Amino acid sequence: MIEKRLGLRLTPFTIALAYTLLGGLWVFFSDDLLAAYLTDPVLFQRSKIINAWVFIVLSSQLLYLLMRRREGAIQRSQDSLSRANRSLKVFSECNKVITWYTKEQELLKVICRIFVEVGGYRLAWVGFARQTPEKIVEPVAHWGHDDGYLQSLQVTWDDSRNGQGPAGCAIRTGKTTVVQNIMTQPEFRPWRQEALQNGYASAIALPLWNDHEVFGGLVILAAEAEAFNQEEIKLLEELSADLSYAINGIRFHAEQKVVKEENRLLAAVIEQASDGVLIFDAAGTTLYINPAFEAICGTIVSEAIGVSVYTLDSCKMNGNFKRALEETIRRGVGRSGRFVNQRADGGRYEVDVHIAPVQRLSDAEIRYVAIMREVTHEVQLEKQLRSAQKMEAIATLSGGIAHDFNNILAAIITNTEMTLDDVGEDNPLREHLQIVLKAGLRGKDLVKQILTISHQADQERQPVQVEKVVSECLLLLRASLPTTIEIRKVIADNLGPVPADPSQLHQVILNLCTNAADAMQDQEGILEVRLADIQISPREARINPLLHPGSYLKMSIKDTGCGMEKGVMERIFDPFYTTKGRGKGTGLGLSVVHGIVKSHGGSLTVESEVGKGSVFEVFLPRIVCVEPSLPLPVDLPARGGKERILLVDDEEDLVFAGKKMLERLGYDVVAGTDSTEMLKLFRAAPKSFDLVITDQTMPHLTGEMLAREMLALRADLPIILCSGMGGSGPSRVSLERARAVGIRELVSKPFEREEMTRVIRRLLD
Repeated sequence: MIEKRLGLRLTPFTIALAYTLLGGLWVFFSDDLLAAYLTDPVLFQRSKIINAWVFIVLSSQLLYLLMRRREGAIQRSQDSLSRANRSLKVFSECNKVITWYTKEQELLKVICRIFVEVGGYRLAWVGFARQTPEKIVEPVAHWGHDDGYLQSLQVTWDDSRNGQGPAGCAIRTGKTTVVQNIMTQPEFRPWRQEALQNGYASAIALPLWNDHEVFGGLVILAAEAEAFNQEEIKLLEELSADLSYAINGIRFHAEQKVVKEENRLLAAVIEQASDGVLIFDAAGTTLYINPAFEAICGTIVSEAIGVSVYTLDSCKMNGNFKRALEETIRRGVGRSGRFVNQRADGGRYEVDVHIAPVQRLSDAEIRYVAIMREVTHEVQLEKQLRSAQKMEAIATLSGGIAHDFNNILAAIITNTEMTLDDVGEDNPLREHLQIVLKAGLRGKDLVKQILTISHQADQERQPVQVEKVVSECLLLLRASLPTTIEIRKVIADNLGPVPADPSQLHQVILNLCTNAADAMQDQEGILEVRLADIQISPREARINPLLHPGSYLKMSIKDTGCGMEKGVMERIFDPFYTTKGRGKGTGLGLSVVHGIVKSHGGSLTVESEVGKGSVFEVFLPRIVCVEPSLPLPVDLPARGGKERILLVDDEEDLVFAGKKMLERLGYDVVAGTDSTEMLKLFRAAPKSFDLVITDQTMPHLTGEMLAREMLALRADLPIILCSGMGGSGPSRVSLERARAVGIRELVSKPFEREEMTRVIRRLLD
């Protein structure tokens, strides 16, 4: 108080000066005052003694007060200096560890420990503001006397009651919050009891900042009230700013490390990717090419970097691709497309390309990237799939046509044969009927070809050495081919057998070789036939989905003829499509070949180029072990009998003709077109019939279903199943399947009278 009023500091000099002035004033003026009021000399002398005593008492008290004040000032100065030293030491130690530690959690924990062990505070902790609806302040590091205090906290940084504490206020406002006395601070009420129990008397919370906002707070709790003066607060604020900077730096380096790792990973992925990547700038200068681009386009990386992208082979040999790159640079808009490119060696390939601008965050310069994926194999697979789907549709259609056509031919052939029996040898109608029968039998052969296209013809499979069939075919061809065509035969050693129908395999070879000879016409050329065993790997099977991994016999028939255009190649397997002149071909040859090969579980491919010839490759699955074939049934002489036969067919014309034919042979025939009615008739007297002849494709009950019902009543009943759709497919019955049911024979429509007569006698005899 005296210091403030006098503007002086209490030092030994100021105390002595004050005492001297006061004593001098007292000595010089006290006697004069006493003499003015006390005239009695005796009383005056006594008053002087009292006056001296009063001066001594007052001056001693004054000296005491001044010295006490001096000691208090010294003590306060020492306390302030001690605090400043403590704060400076804390500041120094914290700054040291800030530069040492690179992990955030470790740094925060060490900082809290320094505040407690070096600064002498009771507890220090760091809390982060969580961006949740509750806005919780989560303690992430602490040091000091805790005893479960932090676990009991429910601190938020919103405006609620739990957000009014020092930590919540500092985070919410971004300013330092000081509580000099927890006992008297009303906002500290939710945590006061726990704080006092743990020996906390004052607190300070300092915000931790990043570039934009407060992300947390540093909270220090002291054991004494009024523990934080202005100098200490300023040092702590500087320290919190340094700590914020250090945390942000650690996080930035951690993010950079992650980014670098991601960039390295991305670079490795691009280097190893199967898609080609080309990066260039606005001037068209090539900046980067990955190995996949090099492999796809045949570009050498060392020769491409730094040169104009338009000088690359993929641009020089494809104007559309070059214009796409130029348009992307000019308009700044990405585009995609499919391009047919050509390498420097002349190889053609198809690619799907996406070109787009790319702007880096670090600068305003724009780069451009072209991502290229080769789709040559995919395009080939799409073509194969479309061809397979087309052939399946044709097979379905041709199978239905063949079924109806067979029924028509069956009626024609059967009725013509019976009419020929009725007319005499000298009847002029006989010649006409024989022409009708001959045409019907030719139609029967044509239907067999159609069924072969639809994979529905019955086939007798047996182990076949294809090289023998090839040799036989080439011997036959040599006599019919011009001498200008050279025939070459290249056959590998120790070829394995394939399960096949020899006659159909013969048909395949002759057809392909004849087409090859026609492609060379009257000019000189070479017809080459190669046979080799190959192993189809899973990767090769993915390229050609018609093949499965395993052992195959590969037959290649190559010519040096005129070749085929792309449009012709896409249609060569279509039925009735031919490039030959009128009257020189039916257009069924390659369709039949395709059907035969596919029905044998194989695949047929073709490559051709105009002016360079064609290559047909046939893949047939090999067999490892050969099962002995069953002996063929012996044909008996054609003759009739007296037995009773049940005839079932949904075609009235066939029922009429079949009944007449069988009755002429002497049989007792019961015929009908309704399979359900015929089953009722059979159930009424199962023992009264010696044989059943039934069609397969009928309404209500198919021939197979009818046979099952009849055999359930009489297991020894001989049944002949007739079908106009061959022996494969879901609606058709193979010989093996028929015999598994109990059906004795399977006859294909249209059948001749002698064929049916022999089958009937074979079963009845």
